[in-house]
Amino acid sequence: MFDDFFENAGKFFFQKIRPSFFLIFLGIPPLVSSFFLFQEKKSMEVFQGQFSSISLKAKTAFEKKSRKERFLEIHKNSNPYFLDQEIESLSFLCSEKERIKNWLSHPAIANKSILQKRLHFLESNQNRLSFIDEEIQMSKFVKETIEKQKNSIELDEEDLKNLLGLIEETNSNPDSLKKNRPQLIISDFSITKKNTPLQNEVLELKMDILKREFQNL
Repeated sequence: MFDDFFENAGKFFFQKIRPSFFLIFLGIPPLVSSFFLFQEKKSMEVFQGQFSSISLKAKTAFEKKSRKERFLEIHKNSNPYFLDQEIESLSFLCSEKERIKNWLSHPAIANKSILQKRLHFLESNQNRLSFIDEEIQMSKFVKETIEKQKNSIELDEEDLKNLLGLIEETNSNPDSLKKNRPQLIISDFSITKKNTPLQNEVLELKMDILKREFQNL
């Protein structure tokens, strides 16, 4: 009995409801589902954005911490004689010196005095880096010194590359860098090309270096 009643009531309402309202009524559940799915997607995108931001900050902090630890490992308890031992001891234009020695040993070469004078210059302290300490500043942990180059030197491109790499710590595997070295920063730099008395082209270099020595870190 009740089944017939509900069946007849359903038929009555569906007959009275316009088709357009019926279609709208049928479309409500998909619209509601779509709305909730859209909100869930937006929430997920926000979460992913927050997660990416946190991950990036964590990665940046870790890299910064690693760089700091690496810096301290290399520079703490800086050797005050590093510049003397590792920079001022360098020799330049070695290939030219070898060529001159070979020419001097050849019996047919004339004007050996020019070659001998050039070789003497290359092997003497005149063509060695030498610095004067100026503008010294000290704190509890750091001593800063401006190292001014006494006189210009001559070198070739390979010499220059090796020298700058040693000063700026870029020409070696980081794991092979000497420990306890001061931080060296080029503060003034001048380089020009010139011809030698033997008419070969070299580079003439003059520079100043900021030296930072770290102690008690």
